[in-house]
Amino acid sequence: MHQRQKLTLFMVVFLLFLSLPQALIELGCVTKKTLAKSPKPSLFTRSSCTEYPVFTPSALVVKYGDPANVTCDVCQKDCSGDVFGLEHAVGNVTKNGTTMFWTVDRLTEWEISLLCFYTSNQCTSILNPTLYRKYPPESVSISFVNHTEMMFENQQYTLQCSVQNVAPVQNLTVTFYRGNTALGHLQSRSKQKKPVSETFTLNITPSREDDGAQYWCETKLELGPAGPQRPPVVTSEKLNATVYFTTTTRKPEPTTTKSTTSSTTTTTATTTAVIAQAITTPQSSANRILTHSFMCLMLLLSALI
Repeated sequence: MHQRQKLTLFMVVFLLFLSLPQALIELGCVTKKTLAKSPKPSLFTRSSCTEYPVFTPSALVVKYGDPANVTCDVCQKDCSGDVFGLEHAVGNVTKNGTTMFWTVDRLTEWEISLLCFYTSNQCTSILNPTLYRKYPPESVSISFVNHTEMMFENQQYTLQCSVQNVAPVQNLTVTFYRGNTALGHLQSRSKQKKPVSETFTLNITPSREDDGAQYWCETKLELGPAGPQRPPVVTSEKLNATVYFTTTTRKPEPTTTKSTTSSTTTTTATTTAVIAQAITTPQSSANRILTHSFMCLMLLLSALI
């Protein structure tokens, strides 16, 4: 008995503990905001930077071996008392107040970054110049994958466009053509900045109309508004296609008056059967249940009366 009293007392205290916050709120002792936990400060909170250094131009596209230059305005306000600079791997930097000038006589580094900064708010801006080959790409060729003979109608084949020594490959667009019709546009997923060679493939299913057609591919190095106004374009040779196909003559099915009459009779008979079925179809399950329930209710009322 003593053990049961202890258990009962423990349950009462536990229930009071659960309802205590709500009771305190209802009595006006505390508010929900008071009971809420304050968020812990993050160890990775970055200091606010209201003004970042600005590069001019904002994007730099340079042909391999050409000179290049860029300007960085560290800040518009007076930050001359701060530590600031422009980190660079090649070239020279000069200063005029809070303006930094970077120049290089001949840019030949494929992977290069410029970092402009000042330390009062740890503000930094990064510029990644894009370097491209003088004659991109070196060569472009087209062929079939594992196939050198004639093709068959409605069979799948794979075209491949091989591009040699191009940079940057991620800016290259490859277009496959059949005659003057574009079949598809492909781009590389590589992030390599140095010159590379890559092969692009496209599946085709020729038809008899493609017999004698010419397949070829075109590469275009699209470097954006900061690049050449006319993107460098290189095309492959043209590949003549021979498609083998067979011609078959199909005899038309005979049409007689007898079959037409039979078809009409069958349709009429089917329609009559459907109408007859609709007329003789019993009530739905829901209607039967409703009718049964109404009858039961009437019987109960008559019994009470």
